[in-house]
Amino acid sequence: MPIFDQGYQHWKGPLSGHAWRWLAVARHGVRVQLKSRIVRLLLLIAWLPAIALIVMLALWGLLEQRVESVLGFLGRLLPAGVIAEPQQYRTAVWTVAYAFFFQIEVFLSLFLVMTVGPNLISRDLRFNALPLYFSRPLRRVDYFCGKLGVIGFFLAATVLVPAVAAYALGVAFSLDLGVVRDTYRVLLASILCSVVILISAGTLMLALSSLSRRTIYVGLAWVGLWFISATVSSILIGIRMETTRHQITEERLSQWTQEHPPPPGVEMMGSFPVMRNPGIRRSGRPGDPKAQPEDEVQKWHQAWWEARSRYHAEAEAIDLEEARNDWRPICSYPSNLGRMGDLLLDTDSAWVTFGRAVERPRAAFGPAVNRMSGGGRGPLPSGPANDRLLADRMVWQFPWYWSGGVLAGLVVLSVLILMKQVKSLDRLK
Repeated sequence: MPIFDQGYQHWKGPLSGHAWRWLAVARHGVRVQLKSRIVRLLLLIAWLPAIALIVMLALWGLLEQRVESVLGFLGRLLPAGVIAEPQQYRTAVWTVAYAFFFQIEVFLSLFLVMTVGPNLISRDLRFNALPLYFSRPLRRVDYFCGKLGVIGFFLAATVLVPAVAAYALGVAFSLDLGVVRDTYRVLLASILCSVVILISAGTLMLALSSLSRRTIYVGLAWVGLWFISATVSSILIGIRMETTRHQITEERLSQWTQEHPPPPGVEMMGSFPVMRNPGIRRSGRPGDPKAQPEDEVQKWHQAWWEARSRYHAEAEAIDLEEARNDWRPICSYPSNLGRMGDLLLDTDSAWVTFGRAVERPRAAFGPAVNRMSGGGRGPLPSGPANDRLLADRMVWQFPWYWSGGVLAGLVVLSVLILMKQVKSLDRLK
């Protein structure tokens, strides 16, 4: 039986350029990952927020067309000014809808990266597959781009493609080409947000995957970086908020109580007043000379609630002002991604628009509302309109370049780790 030479054979077919050689690595990695049922299930789950976004944009488009059923439904949820002139709030509504979409998708995409990413490089290290890769006309940058392309494919399938699909359907339901002029920035911001998530989460996961040959350790490191950082940041923020608000409210209430001592029939249990014999009815109205002492108790109690409401609002305003320079949120990796998303989408301006629609009617009719709610826990807080109230509560206000610096630093560190851990063929041992 003849034996043929098994040595090198020249390839006579066409050769592709270096620019697309990374695609072979990415394509193989995607095929391998799609064989997993867990990955396919996560892809389906990741489309649920997109469906909710599509429904929201479709309802808004029908509202702009003044569909009666949609008017009746959204009329119970939105301010009257928004219902009366929905086109004026179109950009704000689309921006806020996409902001909530990205908040959920960041969580789901990071979870998907935790499932897909740990074995991308660690498995090659464990089975010593790097010489096989680099023995071919493949550079390290092609290898890195191919592995990053695997993560990019799944992130695009969970973030970018649903965002673009929801935008197209939202425009279709609006039946008004003017919506493109008002909301095209939302689409561009969505694409940029997807790129930021891809570069940051992708390079970070590849760096972690290159640090260990055991996939389980890479997954635990990702969970620690993600969940532990978010938990620690939330605890630190909660401690600061409670300390600031409690200290300011309690100190001013204590001073007010000293200046306005409680009348007989009221005892202070800590910082809260307790009315004795609450079942006795008043025999006269406030200001009636024949009124019984219970009227004085009620008036003092009402004044105490008004003071507490006022001091609580002041403490919240001070806390929100301190949050503008609070470093604690940057300890959380998801919060940094969310801060960059808010910057690109300009979520702050959208919430200011909603705050203007909510706060100005409240300020105009606040005294009447307060009189209607005068019983129980006291009146609602009144005062001048604060258009930024919702924005300060719903959007991170610390400087965006803090988060940008953290994410950029992680990308640079990840690239340095990859260059050190994955060596070219002439340096492999």
